[in-house]
Amino acid sequence: MCESKIYDMMALASSILNAPKKGQRHVIAITGPPGSGKSTIANGLIPLISQAGSIAEVVPMDGFHLDNSILAERNLIDFKGAPSTFDVRGFTELISRLSTEPEIIFP
Repeated sequence: MCESKIYDMMALASSILNAPKKGQRHVIAITGPPGSGKSTIANGLIPLISQAGSIAEVVPMDGFHLDNSILAERNLIDFKGAPSTFDVRGFTELISRLSTEPEIIFP
């Protein structure tokens, strides 16, 4: 990773750590189309946040993909990954719980 990208990741981690918490923990969303680097950014932040003495976890949306049989029934199989192919309500409920509950179990 080049020096400017490392600095940017450190600055992003610092911003996260210094942001005010609403509830039990910081909840940070990283969005973008498939292959845009969301997982790379998330996985790069985890050690930086851990080095600062905090705990970081990645909560992917992968466990919230609708089953292929449901996608086929709704003619959405070719659009897998689009918002309409996820259990958006389930994911948003999880995010809400992450903000307010001390212990959460998720897929």
